[in-house]
Amino acid sequence: MKTGKAEQISHHLPEEIIKEILYRLPVKSLLRFKCVSKSWRSLISSKRFIETHLQHSKKIESFTDKRIISTCKNSSKSCPGRLKACSLSSLLTEPVTRAVSFDFFPLNSSRHIVIVGSCNGLICVLVDACQFFLLNPSTREFKELPDFFTGTTCPKNLGSISGYGFGFDESSCDYKVYAVFSMTSPYDRDVGFHSKYMARVYSFKTDSWGVNVFFEDRWTIGQGKFVSGKLHWINYFITKLKWEIVSFDLKDESFGTVERPSCLEGRYIPRLGVFKGCLCMSFDCPLTVGFDILIWNEYGVEDSWSRLLTISYLSVFENSSFTRMFNRVTPLFVLPSGEILFTFGSDFLIYNKKDGCARQRHTVDFDRDRVREAEVYTESLVSLVPDNIAFF
Repeated sequence: MKTGKAEQISHHLPEEIIKEILYRLPVKSLLRFKCVSKSWRSLISSKRFIETHLQHSKKIESFTDKRIISTCKNSSKSCPGRLKACSLSSLLTEPVTRAVSFDFFPLNSSRHIVIVGSCNGLICVLVDACQFFLLNPSTREFKELPDFFTGTTCPKNLGSISGYGFGFDESSCDYKVYAVFSMTSPYDRDVGFHSKYMARVYSFKTDSWGVNVFFEDRWTIGQGKFVSGKLHWINYFITKLKWEIVSFDLKDESFGTVERPSCLEGRYIPRLGVFKGCLCMSFDCPLTVGFDILIWNEYGVEDSWSRLLTISYLSVFENSSFTRMFNRVTPLFVLPSGEILFTFGSDFLIYNKKDGCARQRHTVDFDRDRVREAEVYTESLVSLVPDNIAFF
């Protein structure tokens, strides 16, 4: 669209109508339309437009503006890099879906990358267990966070960053990263247990890590799942042989616990996830020789847990003993038909509750020889440039 035509549209249509049309367009189109005219570039780059466009995208019951990000163990010459993504729409509708590498991110060929979390189109990653980055794959922006150890007395060689999470604090309109460094004593290293932790919270607004918080009674290991302004982990007590759900509130930066569903007494330790914006958990179920997925429909209401589905290994997979051995189930997305997309090991599958069958989705350039970490994110225009960042 040329500038002259854009000006003609602006003369014939009220500005509010133009905005309503642009709100409904995908991010890729809007990035191109920034070149149409100075007025359109200013409009699309404004904080109010970015916020409204994102909120509109979240409300739409479709998957056209959603993508799946995954970490890959190995990279190839044809598709290098460890962070890769694909279109959710393509994965659900096309016979074969090709993954693309994050070529705009120079550290994507690092030895080890884990996904810390995603929120409002932004993705936080931890590179080589020491460097945090924020990425927006849609705008191809990235930002390195300050060194976690700045201002601390913790020696890096006496532990590792073992817990992390990323989310948005609505009370302060700030994106925050939580990280915990597990420190070990010589005795602890010999027996394999961590003895002390140091947790810090990064604020995007101040571009700094907060005051050190030492604690010893909370095991926040791995990725915290962000729901309702809080991060969540499974905390397992080795000595007591029991588990609980630990939460960390990004608003007041305090810990708490979530009441576990009564129906899980005596079950295996579950794995937390986020599904349809709700906290969920999946676990191996010995009674059905398969796995169950439970979802917390209303956060904070104890009796609102419900069983989303139960899948029998024997009815879905050819080799149930093999699949149980490597069980990592992560529900990702529910289709308008009620079918559910989930990952199992390194595979993407769609489960139909009506016939009890799962069909595999075929991908190219995704690593297939490991357990996959994947999650769905919504494309957005949220910028990582401090002057242009949109806080909601």
